[in-house]
Amino acid sequence: MRPGSRGEVALCAVLVLVALGWIVTGLRADSGDLHEAPVVLVGPDVVTAPLLKQANAVPGRPFSAGAVEDRGEAAELLASGDVVAVITLDLSGTEDELRLATAHRPELARAVRAEVGRIERTHGRTVALVENEDRFEERSFAGVTFATALAGFLLVCVVSLVWGPLARTLPRLLARLTALAALAVGAGLGGWLLTAGAPAEERMLIGSVLAATVVAAGALTFACEVIGGLPGLLLAATVIVAGPAPLLLAGDRLLLDEPWSTGSRWTVAGAAESLVWAAAGHGRTGIIQPVVTIAGSALLGLIVLVASRWLLRGLVAPQGAPVSVGVWRRNLGVVLASATCLTVLVTAVTSALHAETVPRPLASLASTTQCVPSGPVEDVDDLNRITRLRAEPALQGGDVGVSADLGDGRSIWMFGDTLRDKDLPGAGFVRNSMLLVEPDCLRVVLPESGGAIIPDRGDGVGYWPMSVTTLDKPGYALVVVAAQRVRTTSEDVFGFEALGPAVAQFVVPDGGVPQLISVTDIGADDADTRRPMWGAAAAVSGEWLYLYGTAREPHPQLGTGFALHVARVEPDHVADPQRWTYWNGDSWTRRAKESSELIPATDGVSQTLSVFERDGHWYAFSKSNEFLGDDLVFWTSSSPHGPFRAQPPVGTLPSGVARGELRYMPLAHPDILEEPGSVIVSYSRNSTDFGAVLRNPLLYRPKFIRVDLPAG
Repeated sequence: MRPGSRGEVALCAVLVLVALGWIVTGLRADSGDLHEAPVVLVGPDVVTAPLLKQANAVPGRPFSAGAVEDRGEAAELLASGDVVAVITLDLSGTEDELRLATAHRPELARAVRAEVGRIERTHGRTVALVENEDRFEERSFAGVTFATALAGFLLVCVVSLVWGPLARTLPRLLARLTALAALAVGAGLGGWLLTAGAPAEERMLIGSVLAATVVAAGALTFACEVIGGLPGLLLAATVIVAGPAPLLLAGDRLLLDEPWSTGSRWTVAGAAESLVWAAAGHGRTGIIQPVVTIAGSALLGLIVLVASRWLLRGLVAPQGAPVSVGVWRRNLGVVLASATCLTVLVTAVTSALHAETVPRPLASLASTTQCVPSGPVEDVDDLNRITRLRAEPALQGGDVGVSADLGDGRSIWMFGDTLRDKDLPGAGFVRNSMLLVEPDCLRVVLPESGGAIIPDRGDGVGYWPMSVTTLDKPGYALVVVAAQRVRTTSEDVFGFEALGPAVAQFVVPDGGVPQLISVTDIGADDADTRRPMWGAAAAVSGEWLYLYGTAREPHPQLGTGFALHVARVEPDHVADPQRWTYWNGDSWTRRAKESSELIPATDGVSQTLSVFERDGHWYAFSKSNEFLGDDLVFWTSSSPHGPFRAQPPVGTLPSGVARGELRYMPLAHPDILEEPGSVIVSYSRNSTDFGAVLRNPLLYRPKFIRVDLPAG
């Protein structure tokens, strides 16, 4: 086949388009996007576990994240090259540490630092880069190995332009091999000079890798030329030059998506880059594949080149006429020049287009509103006074109102359906809200979206808080909010159904702003009320977090409350239902269906209640017989898992449904204004007339009373 035939021209065009397509679609350097970069978080498991889920679920999968609790273990992973970065959490403050194993790869280092910083900002935190003491000089070897492989390819092109496409005589074969060997020696010396200052063994290894790269690229190109002629040379250009081009542009394969990341590893330049980094003492695991690539390419090319002396006597046209060297030179020169110009042009245009990227959406950052002065709070009257404050448009009204103390002297409150000013983002009702109570000051905690602090699911299902507990840690608190998943079924005030429990976790630095780190739905969506709504009350005692669940038959008779069950879990593992155990009346079991009733549904508790311990006695406090009941009742026990016994009512809380007045969900606050023999209690107020609530949000705020505890 003559070099100028239509079939050969078409094949050359296809190869050029394939090469350009590979480069253009694989280009990621301009945006600096990471792709599954291995990183490790250092911190307590209770915090790192949910953060790992978030990091690994970020759109585009920039990280493949793991976690350890020991700094030494993280340092070993960094030194071995198993991870590219270590993020050490400092939860007592808002600045974490970032250490990079590959800080000497500038492109990757910048991308890791930018992506980590962006994710940290969504949690109200910053990150400081800590330089490694043994950090190598900053440079990227991708350019060095690419240039070395390109030199091997260009050597063949120059030889082919001078002597033609085939070594027809033994001297010319030897001349080709000699030229390739000379260039390899030059590349080895260049590698030695490039690594001046490094140990001699390391310099020798790097020089050897670069020399082998020249041999592999040149020999493979010779083989392609012998077998395929001009299309063969373009095939070699596609594999040797275009193949690693995305890696060269990105600076690191972790900045490339698949299949370009893996594909670049199997090119001569990509394999050489891995070997150079291994020779420099970084990531020596997994070097078999690049060794096979380099050695296999060199061996295959040399075998074909030597065998061509006897197996292929020349490129012969169908009529038997040998190929004209002049025609070969002209066609080769035109094709290579055209391909080079087109590659440069397309790469430049694509780089400009890729420079404008849209940031991936991340979780919403929380902040607090301005302080609303509350004045001193010394008694129940003061509590009711501050509930009538109108100065905060972000929390005009709400129900539930569960609370817990923070170790820094503040307290945290969670409210259910919350009414906000119409001029605020997320105006109207949101499913939940958070309030920080400081001495003489109230602050609403708002996410950037202005919506619920525990955001609704994508399908519109929201979260009603039921209980809140705090776990004091060195310099911060872990806040656990148990909530129920709620779906709206109609516009009626009772037009909703509960689908199951959920656990939300917040990290609160001492004096800082709470930041949501995880929301975990417990079980599948199911409106069956016979399944306990775990977290309807919660209490921490010793090493355990007790989660109380309420359940009853789907269509109970009027005057029937909920039965009470209990589960327990180590607080740090509350978001892992596999770690929960359930009280079956005799012992703790991992089978939720075997949980026993601590309080029966007949004359039972409300769906949400309070359980707490005081002076060695355990109390469950609720409105008997749920919404339609009147009596405020304590059930008492000597242990958190019962049995609980009802005591005489300590008060009444009737709902005037006929008058449109709703009074419901009494909750105890044992840590507020504590006095012996009594406890502060709040209850929610609402109206069946939604318009009345909008006109006067004070109708939709909790009220506080003090009630006596039953005699021990």
